[in-house]
Amino acid sequence: MKKLLVPVDFSDTAGRLLAVAEEEARVRGAGLVLLHVIEPAAEVAGFETDPEMMRLKIGRDMDNEERIEAARLRELAEGMTSRGVACESSVKFGLPADEIISAVRELGAERVVMGSHGHGALFHLFTGSVVTGVLKQVDRPVLVVPLRQPAK
Repeated sequence: MKKLLVPVDFSDTAGRLLAVAEEEARVRGAGLVLLHVIEPAAEVAGFETDPEMMRLKIGRDMDNEERIEAARLRELAEGMTSRGVACESSVKFGLPADEIISAVRELGAERVVMGSHGHGALFHLFTGSVVTGVLKQVDRPVLVVPLRQPAK
């Protein structure tokens, strides 16, 4: 079966992305794979002085975050499946663009459906853009869904 990869960031606009992805899956007769990437947090040693204790605490926090995010993603996937679209979910750790590209290759996804928040050039100058990172490296079509509401 054809697979479409849909990176989900759980922002307020994720519903719009998922609606477009679901329609794209129906039109193409494809299944969806929802992917959420948990970015690594910079290790900041507050009052802890023992590096091993910090690693253990960060590890516990990441395990907990993975469980929470995986449950949220599964709930979205189950909703899609109940509406007749085959849907799986996956949570990965790392840099979003890198993990999306890796998932495309691992899954053999034929297309990526991802959202763009429409931040300006100055924002991207300092933070970069996941969409841009994916577009530069992936060898499959990418459907970019504008998530910003149009000005009235």
